[in-house]
Amino acid sequence: MKWLKDIFHIKKGSDNAQNLALSEVYSWLKVQSEPSGFEDRLQHIYVSIEEAAQALARDLRALGSAEPDRTTPPKLLRAGLAARGEVLKQMEALVERMGPPTGRDIDSASDHHWAMVKGLERTITTFGRAQRYAAALFPKEIESINAELSRISHLLVELEGVIGQRRAELEEIWYARELADSINEGMSLIAGLKERAKKEEEKLSGLQSSMTRVEEEQKRLAAGPEGKRIEELKKDIEQKREDLRQAESEMANLVSPLNKALGRIMKQGSSDRLILQHSNVFEMLLTAPSKVADSDISGSLLELRSHLASLGLKDRKKEKTLDHIDLLITNRSLENARSRQATLEKAIEEQDKLLSECSRDILMLKEKLSRNKRGLQRAKASLDEIHQSLRSKQEKVDQDTSELSDRLTRLSGKTVKVDLSR
Repeated sequence: MKWLKDIFHIKKGSDNAQNLALSEVYSWLKVQSEPSGFEDRLQHIYVSIEEAAQALARDLRALGSAEPDRTTPPKLLRAGLAARGEVLKQMEALVERMGPPTGRDIDSASDHHWAMVKGLERTITTFGRAQRYAAALFPKEIESINAELSRISHLLVELEGVIGQRRAELEEIWYARELADSINEGMSLIAGLKERAKKEEEKLSGLQSSMTRVEEEQKRLAAGPEGKRIEELKKDIEQKREDLRQAESEMANLVSPLNKALGRIMKQGSSDRLILQHSNVFEMLLTAPSKVADSDISGSLLELRSHLASLGLKDRKKEKTLDHIDLLITNRSLENARSRQATLEKAIEEQDKLLSECSRDILMLKEKLSRNKRGLQRAKASLDEIHQSLRSKQEKVDQDTSELSDRLTRLSGKTVKVDLSR
């Protein structure tokens, strides 16, 4: 039994607290659940009940053999003798029930106690009615029986207390085991969460290191020849885009004086008053002049000029429009503006392609950095969730450990602490 002494040793200290590792709690509870002490307490009470039963049996025999006073009035004599017979019948039945049960477990003790209590209640009810008449004939014997009944009643109260205490102990033991199981499960979950947290922290550290390397590489490329070439291309493209906007604005300005004439010729073309060869070109000149092909400009202007007189324009407006058309045809202003547009568009397209090629490495680094940032956010969110779960599980384990220590203390009668570090 040395191992038991080792497990249940008392730590020396001012509070004489008993410290148990969680793994030792189950063995400790097993010892506490052994019924030896309970059986000893039961046996002590059962011996006392047997002694009371024997004394009651002697009193009953004395009552049965007692002779009444011969001077007793006949009516009282008959009533007293009848009452004595009833008392003897009930009391002998009670004595028969007072034998202890064969088992010493709590269920056997509870069943025996219940049967005894119900039997005593019935006996006392009957005895209460009969004892007045019986006591009139046999006062000493009835007084002795009353004393034994009182003694038995006190013993049943004591037995009830022992059974109640044992039930409370077994309940504490059951709850203590449940708490120990809960703590074990909680600690297992905590260990798993800590392992997950460790992996997430390693992942987080790796992502942060990768981001640092990518950012340094980005800075290196930006400061090197590639970076300078990219900046030059960006500036050149931006300048060409500005030139393109000016060319588009110039073409729109060149077409603007023709807007009224273009609107009318399109309206007449749609009503079949005029058969137009360049109706689509007229619409584009009105809505998106920069999209008109060079080859369509001259023909459309000539067709517009040929129908100008039939468009119903006022003389002054018609003359200005005619002069402007002639100027556009003579100087090829729209063609030249459209040509500049096309040249700029092609140059921008080529430089955009060149910029894309030059920026490939930087774009790849940018995309990698973006992936790392997203991964970093996910890892942080996952780590926060794990830490929150860890706090919740640890709080539950701490609460269960405190409650388990309290229950073990109540079982032991002295301070018992559960030490999870052991």
